[in-house]
Formats: sequence, C-alpha cells, structure tokens
Amino acid sequence: MAKQDVLEAIEHGWDAFIGLVESFPLEDRVRPGAVGHWNIHETLIHIAAWDNETLLLVKGFEANGAKPGWLNQSGDDLNALNESHVTVKRDLDSELIWTHFRDTHQKLVDFLETCDEHVFVDGSFTGDAINTETWKHYQGHGQDLMNFKESLK
Repeated sequence: MAKQDVLEAIEHGWDAFIGLVESFPLEDRVRPGAVGHWNIHETLIHIAAWDNETLLLVKGFEANGAKPGWLNQSGDDLNALNESHVTVKRDLDSELIWTHFRDTHQKLVDFLETCDEHVFVDGSFTGDAINTETWKHYQGHGQDLMNFKESLK
C-alpha cells in the first residue's frame, strides 16, 4: 500500500476502534474479559504499547537495520511482554489511560507522516510491521470487543 493509503487505513481502524470502545457503558469498560482477562482500559494500554513499539521498530530499522528483540518471541514470552506493558499502567485512572492511549497514537501518526514512501511498501519489514501492529491490530481487538459486547447481553 502507498503511504497515504496506510495512513488512511490506520486512521479508519483507529476511529472504528475508538467508536466501539466508546459504545460501552463505563461500568463495562472495567469489566474483566474484554480481551482475554483484560478489561477495555487494559486493552487501551496494550494498543498504546504496540503503537509505541511500532514507532520504535520503524525508527530502529531505518536508522541501522535493527530489528526488535521481541520479533522472534511467541507464546508465553510474547504474552509476558504484553502483560508487562499493561502492568506498568494498569493502576492509572481511566482519564490518564485515555490520554496515554491518544497521545501515543498521535506520536506514532506524526512520526509516520515524516517517513519516506519506501517504509510503507507491502512485503517490506517496516511496511508489514506497520500494517500488522496498527490497523490490523485495532481490527483484531475490535472483533474481541464485539464478542465481549455480545457476551454481555
């Protein structure tokens, strides 16, 4: 996909995800089980962590070809990394979680807007990582939230 197409997919996915989150009453946003054992606020922390990881991944790869250490992790190791991301901010009040969530996303988008077109090419390390960790990630957890919403009926 071209840079502009990727940026539009990111914003479309982001807007859809936020709309879905905002459709939940406040009491359901802190109910466990939205995504695995996480509640919705913890899921926002998780999404923000991966927006940040995406920014770091692209910066590192563009600067010196470095790939992140988590790249080859799977299963328990990746679950532990995800849990550590959430644990650090889990006790923030909901307003601070939302601020962190939105600010981290904006930093990623602002950075991506400065990147050259080649960063977004399908099949490239950075292009595939951006797509996987942004709009496809939002979509995946959006489906989790749809399933959660259905389970609450």
